[in-house]
Amino acid sequence: MSCCFFRRAGVLLGLFLSSLPGWAQQAGPGRPPRDPFARPAAPTTGLGDFQSLRYLAGILTIRTTTGGTLRVRPYAAGVVRVEYYPAGQPVRPDSSVSVVQESPYPGLERGSYWPGPATNLYQDLGYRIEWQPYRRDSNLTIVIQKKPLRLSYRQGAEPLAAEAAGAFQQGAGGSAAAGVGVSFRLAPDEHLYGTGSRALPLDRRGRQLTLYNEAHYGYQNGEPTLNVTLPTVLSSRGYMLFFDNHAPGTLDLGATEKNTLDYRGEGLNQLAYFLIAGTSYAEILARYTALTGRQPLPPRWGLGLIQSRFGYKTELEMQQTATRMRQAGFPLDALVLDLYWFGGTTRQGDFHWQPQQFPDPKRLMRRLDSAGVKTILISEPYVMRTSLNDALVRGQNLVGRDARGRPYTVESFWAGPATLLDMFRPTARQWLWQQYDRLKQDGVGGWWSDLGEPENQPADMVYDPGPTRRIHNAYGQAWTSILSAGYARQYPQERLFNLARSGWAGMQRHSVFPWSGDVSRSWSGLQAQVAIMLSMGLGGVGYMHSDAGGFAGSNMDAELYTRWLQMASFGPIMRPHGVVAPEPYHYPEPYQSIVRRYARLRYELLPYLYTLAWENSRTGTPLARPLNYGETSLDPQSVFALLSPEEEAQAPAEATSPAPTWNWSTAASTTWGAARLTARRARELAANNAPALANVNDQFLLGSSLLVAPVLQPGQRRRNVVLPPGRWIDFYSHQAFAGSQTVGVAAPLAQLPLLVRAGAFLPMTPYVPTTARYRTDTLNVRYYADTTVPESSFTLYDDDGHSAQAEAQHQFSLLVFTGKLRNGQADVQVRTSGSYPGSPVWRTLNLDVPRVISPPTAVLLDGQAVPATDWEYDAARQTLHLHALLQDKALRFSVRGLQLAPVGSAAPEALTLEAPSPQRFSTSTTLRYTQHQSGRFPLLIRNARGEIVRTFPVRAQPAGSYSTTWDGTDTQGRQLPHGVYVAEMQEQHQRLVLLRE
Repeated sequence: MSCCFFRRAGVLLGLFLSSLPGWAQQAGPGRPPRDPFARPAAPTTGLGDFQSLRYLAGILTIRTTTGGTLRVRPYAAGVVRVEYYPAGQPVRPDSSVSVVQESPYPGLERGSYWPGPATNLYQDLGYRIEWQPYRRDSNLTIVIQKKPLRLSYRQGAEPLAAEAAGAFQQGAGGSAAAGVGVSFRLAPDEHLYGTGSRALPLDRRGRQLTLYNEAHYGYQNGEPTLNVTLPTVLSSRGYMLFFDNHAPGTLDLGATEKNTLDYRGEGLNQLAYFLIAGTSYAEILARYTALTGRQPLPPRWGLGLIQSRFGYKTELEMQQTATRMRQAGFPLDALVLDLYWFGGTTRQGDFHWQPQQFPDPKRLMRRLDSAGVKTILISEPYVMRTSLNDALVRGQNLVGRDARGRPYTVESFWAGPATLLDMFRPTARQWLWQQYDRLKQDGVGGWWSDLGEPENQPADMVYDPGPTRRIHNAYGQAWTSILSAGYARQYPQERLFNLARSGWAGMQRHSVFPWSGDVSRSWSGLQAQVAIMLSMGLGGVGYMHSDAGGFAGSNMDAELYTRWLQMASFGPIMRPHGVVAPEPYHYPEPYQSIVRRYARLRYELLPYLYTLAWENSRTGTPLARPLNYGETSLDPQSVFALLSPEEEAQAPAEATSPAPTWNWSTAASTTWGAARLTARRARELAANNAPALANVNDQFLLGSSLLVAPVLQPGQRRRNVVLPPGRWIDFYSHQAFAGSQTVGVAAPLAQLPLLVRAGAFLPMTPYVPTTARYRTDTLNVRYYADTTVPESSFTLYDDDGHSAQAEAQHQFSLLVFTGKLRNGQADVQVRTSGSYPGSPVWRTLNLDVPRVISPPTAVLLDGQAVPATDWEYDAARQTLHLHALLQDKALRFSVRGLQLAPVGSAAPEALTLEAPSPQRFSTSTTLRYTQHQSGRFPLLIRNARGEIVRTFPVRAQPAGSYSTTWDGTDTQGRQLPHGVYVAEMQEQHQRLVLLRE
């Protein structure tokens, strides 16, 4: 297509300028008519002009007039690597801790690289060079402007991205020691995503961010730097910038100059970045994760409820917790042991069980495992000076050192003096793996890698690759690679599960399941989690989650806990954790029952969740996605390309003729017709370009089918939900809403707003208390038929849940559900293929069709009429229930005379009254609210008897966010006594506690 997926051509048309710096955007000779960036390029700061060019083995090497070198080389379809070497620096790329894709030129897909001599590869047009290295898989053009030397990129005929000042040296006189950087021009309406874990809004535009992993205990919403910073920026224009340097750095995303993106790396003497282009976010992430490695499938138990605490101190406490979870009716798949398993803070680095409190850990873990509960152990990179292993690691020089090569003691570590293991040193890596291997053989099921930023790392400490600041961001990556390499080498059939707090670009390939650090147990802490999770997903890390319920704090807020656990039930990982009472059975009714309901619903949704995990392992698409991500799903015509030759031969003929090629993005397979491809991209174009979806921080998509709208304010019982294009159906009531609008929906304490995309198939299974008992021999599938979606499909993936080689050995099953709805007739086809040891021979299929307002006139199964006694119509729920047995052949239901309920309406809420800050106060508190529409809304304060004691002035205001300070006085300015008060606005309430001395 000539128009990029992400751009609104009509809007950008008016932004173009006819300035000279825009020449590089033009496809042919002559001055271009318009410039999409609406600003002149930044002045030259050291790169100089083009001097000469050499082409060799797929790489263009350019010498500059300042003596520097610029190398441009394609890596794969839509992926370009650019390297800059200042004058006097050897042209020798640094090793990357992130990139694993093979050497670029030989690694290109067959036929994707333009064949022939160099003269056929690029065009020298005098003042610029144009290079289109990809023939089949991408229409990306690299434009090299000669004077001044700048790079820009074009997708088809449309400008995509352009350097501003290009690459430059920092510091006085361009000193290489100060580091190098590069800047890019930004379009005025461009949105920027990614950059790692930060308690900031999803759109990072207008912010200056550091690239240096940091721990912030008890952080709340607004913390700009957390445990995982990523050198990736994903643009709404259809590209990603990945700065392949792990040095400390800064990303200025329009903070200093609003239309300039500026990257600066500290102490770099060379710079490398990748530009990754694509027609959707999914395609860009597929290319990025191919470059940096994809996350392997998790063990299925990792998607269950993982119960954690700081911390379980004895074997008895572990057993009692597992027993109480079962007795209270909660599912459970793992228990996490914090530092008490080895004896507490002073014993960090022991890697041995504390014998008094854990006298027989092997027996303990066997018993738990037999009940379907895995054991996860914490470890830290610190070895305390009081540890049993202190003398060993120091004597064998396995730790960080001072400038003279002596073991370095971190005196200021919070737990006491300690040394830090050198995760880069081969002998240290080998020793640490030996500790893990011994514990694994005892029965440990998973790992918890804590403090891996590292949390406290003095600047004058030295490791094998260099001093602290040079290696800091790569430290966590080096640590997690010890486990992933060890498992690949010694346990290649097993899936690794590692809860890791820190990492860097590419961390996902090490089977890490990161969490967002020591978050405050507060509403502000909860409010930060959606954007953190989504931002990490847009950086290729698909399993970011939080300490559900909040970690830092001693308060027990039952409503906060319930709302947090509701949200976590639909997250990639569900793991309650905290210092105080993180287990759900500690909370009174109705909170306990609400949490139980949602935890069980998660287990019922395991077929859907596990399929999303499979999709992530194949494509890099995160499980949780922002609202503007667009749809992703496998076309049923291409599913069978995954099968072995023997299985493919047995697949239905229509699925293998012609043989499809699936590129694992939202683009179509090669079997799709042009009209269908155009229609799909048109839908996604609308989804991605909707301004209302660009920066939604309190909702997310779980896969393509579920829209999750967690409640993030105390006392909130209704909330607005922003709907992407298409029709959306309430999961509970089955009411349908038109998309591309905001609706107000009920959000009682017992209910998290949850909607399903029209046309979706939602596979579920009966509830089981542990994934160890999970089976797909009974499938409860909902088909959300809708007239706006005449055809839809879903591919369900199933395997044994633990074999790392399941796909490689073709030991898995695929079930493809296809629905067609035309003229009041719904046809649902289910096709199965493949198997694995223990897979069901027969499956009971219970197919529900919601929103059916009357019984159908006929139901057919494989062309034969089904007696009315063999299907049910629930008039109260307006749901049609169908049943069949699935074996290894396709079956087809046909429902005739299908009448669906009409679309409903729900006016949006006019206002949201947010959590007060602080809730308990002695001098003043800030009352914040967001008006979703213009109007006049009174703000009242009531006392415990319900009497109005303070009325704030009322004035008409436009839509926006506002705040008011209350100092604890009444309307006449008199001080009110201590006690409980309630702020009231538009029938919404917030509780306040006024403290008087």
